[in-house]
Amino acid sequence: MELTAHQETVEKLLEEKDYHALKEILVGHAPEVAELINRLTTENRTLIFRLLGKDAAVEVFEHLDTEVQAELLSGFHDARVIAIVDAMSPDDRARLIEELPALVVRKLRARMTPEEWYATSALLGYKEGTAGRIMTPEFVDLKDHMSVEEALKRIKRVGQDRETIYYLFVIDETRHLLGVISLKHIVLSESDVIIRNIMNTDVVKVTTDDDQEEVARIIQDYDFLAVPVVDKEGRLVGIVTVDDVIDIIEEETTEDILRSGGVEIAEKGYFDSTLINNFRRRIGWLVLLLILNTFSGSIILGHKHLIEGVVVLSAFIPILIGSGGNAGAQSSTVVIRGLAIGEIEVRNAFRILFREISLGLIIGLSLGIVATLWAFWLQGNWNIAFVVGMSFIFVITVATSLGTFLPILVKKNV
Repeated sequence: MELTAHQETVEKLLEEKDYHALKEILVGHAPEVAELINRLTTENRTLIFRLLGKDAAVEVFEHLDTEVQAELLSGFHDARVIAIVDAMSPDDRARLIEELPALVVRKLRARMTPEEWYATSALLGYKEGTAGRIMTPEFVDLKDHMSVEEALKRIKRVGQDRETIYYLFVIDETRHLLGVISLKHIVLSESDVIIRNIMNTDVVKVTTDDDQEEVARIIQDYDFLAVPVVDKEGRLVGIVTVDDVIDIIEEETTEDILRSGGVEIAEKGYFDSTLINNFRRRIGWLVLLLILNTFSGSIILGHKHLIEGVVVLSAFIPILIGSGGNAGAQSSTVVIRGLAIGEIEVRNAFRILFREISLGLIIGLSLGIVATLWAFWLQGNWNIAFVVGMSFIFVITVATSLGTFLPILVKKNV
């Protein structure tokens, strides 16, 4: 589905009220239909969503932006909405309920089944940004005394409504996690084999209080489709799946990139955040940079007689500033990317800083030699050339150090 072309077609058909043609266009992959709805106006979103069949509406709804989900639910007052929310996975439903107005939440609470509300409220009880908050309790569990045949019967009976069936988690009578086994392993085993004899007891797991970024890194490092989540007593309470991890990695990487530029994260999307909100989030860092640049200006003013005497020095000031900015940007980019993918850790800050300072000295020395020769060629004075060359070494070393230190400092204080 070409989103831009379909958006224009959909908007035209809405104006013409050709709903039959609209239904034909909306047949496609749920993520693509959801992205199309995200782009429409509020009024058109509601009309389009009502044209979807029940099964399609449930699938598309989970792929919509949270703000759009809340907007649609606020405008609906029929049982179909309750059915859609009931069909959502508990982790997605928990994120949605956080965005809904209190009145809408109360209405949903009154109509949801006790089991669905219990699962959702349990997730909402964990701290934001933890494994407990993003996990889903919809998984397939097995007992270690089951045979493969009994395990397959259970998978067929309960697997339809679970988040994933590719990993099966083995628990005891008190729900303590004993092991894990893949669906492939079960299917390829003889029907009379006992689960405890073929399960993997060396389970990689996380706790409900673990940071979501650490959970994402575990799934990424081990190439898991899901990782089990246990409570403090070792009882299995949920799983975090790879689709949730993709969202987390994107969110955390975006935060790191924005903070490195002195921009705090807006609670809403780019276009939904007001100009005043964006102003408040950016002005602080810009004022700080203005103050730092004022010190630089003061240093230059303090040596104005030297600059007036040797005008050629002023020609190198923009070059020095630009080179320092580029060197600092290179270091900050490398460090931010390393922090985002887990290659660099805050606890190694001094080692990273030493490495980048060393690199800055080498780069500064190389450029300093070039700048020295260039300055001598322009002026014919070795004293001036030496000053320019040393300035390059100093500026680039300092810029590299700051470009390394500031992202680590921001990450540590997050």
